[in-house]
Amino acid sequence: MKGAGNCRSAFDDSHVRQWVERQLRVQRVQGEMVAAAAKPAAEEIEAFYQANRERFQTREYFHAAHVVKNINEEQTREQAQAGIDVALAELERGEPFAEVAERHSDCKGKGGDLGQFPAGEMVPEFEDAIRALQPGQRTAIFATPFGLHIAELRAKTGAVPARLEDVRQDIERAFVARNQHELYMRGVEELRSRAEIRWVPAARAAAAS
Repeated sequence: MKGAGNCRSAFDDSHVRQWVERQLRVQRVQGEMVAAAAKPAAEEIEAFYQANRERFQTREYFHAAHVVKNINEEQTREQAQAGIDVALAELERGEPFAEVAERHSDCKGKGGDLGQFPAGEMVPEFEDAIRALQPGQRTAIFATPFGLHIAELRAKTGAVPARLEDVRQDIERAFVARNQHELYMRGVEELRSRAEIRWVPAARAAAAS
């Protein structure tokens, strides 16, 4: 134990240093074991892409706007329902969506425009409500964990197969990771086959330490 001066708590960091040194040695050995992992040839990458094209899709995108009445500690569901009902009545009279959103939405600004966003970014209830729409259509009133909404779909871009050049690096990384894993497992098996494993009683191990 190191001496403690000036009322500071003493701390022996030798065990921490030993642990860090062991971890660094392990990482160095692991790196050496997988360093020779081969990269896939261009033909191998292309063959894998062609055989699995359905797995490589760009993301689906939506562009939508909404009117929302939050349900929280400041606004009950009944109050939110009354507010969204007024907004829906104005929309059904033909008033512009952006103007209705600015008047009634609890998320004001940009006429309720949410911009473009990929599938999976919004809560499922919101995405489910707009998915079946065509651009220019709007939903009825629907609920999400945030409150009550009316949404209008502005645009939708469907998922399409990704180009090989867009996913080439991802495929290469996956192949290299697989080859590294195989090399590592072979190395572990080789070390295990050469290791001398002996059982040491707990009492003797404690005495040795």
